[in-house]
Amino acid sequence: MATLTNPINAQNIVNRFADYVPTSANTGIVWGTDNNPVHSDGTVVLDDSYFGGTTGGRSIAVDGDNLGGSGSVITASSIYNTLVGETNAYTAIRSTQARLNVTGDGGNNGTRPDPGIIYDQTNIAFLNSSYQADIGSPSDNGVNSTSLITDEGVEGLFSTLRTSYNAARGTTITITTDVCHASCHSSCHGSRGRR
Repeated sequence: MATLTNPINAQNIVNRFADYVPTSANTGIVWGTDNNPVHSDGTVVLDDSYFGGTTGGRSIAVDGDNLGGSGSVITASSIYNTLVGETNAYTAIRSTQARLNVTGDGGNNGTRPDPGIIYDQTNIAFLNSSYQADIGSPSDNGVNSTSLITDEGVEGLFSTLRTSYNAARGTTITITTDVCHASCHSSCHGSRGRR
């Protein structure tokens, strides 16, 4: 756990931010490229293309250089804009409802004889960036050009970003994968041989 230093430096701000949003985001991930949701018949409900990484989580993608770098003046706008953007990127780690839907009419002896949803589970997943949310413009907690920036204000901003991230994380996105009426190999391909 980092603490803000006096005098402040850009990398120290990023290190302290990492204790807030990234730590929250990378906790409790169930689905990712190393653990796909799978139906009991072995069908992968969501393959790796849906995911942005492993269940180990996302590495922070900003550093002190994004806030101006060594020897530069650290501005409120660079802190705010950079860390809001980084928080948005973490929102791809979120509650995900994975569903497997049988589209056909069923009525055969395959592994999926009945139509409809046959798998429906919700967990935290590290999805790819196309599923990230936008936290909008959360309160800057005094980290703006009209205020003297304090360590309390910066910590308040980090707390606000974590709260905004957690709200996005808790908003469930539903992804439904459609499959044919039965195990394609056991039914569809088998029926071709009988023609």
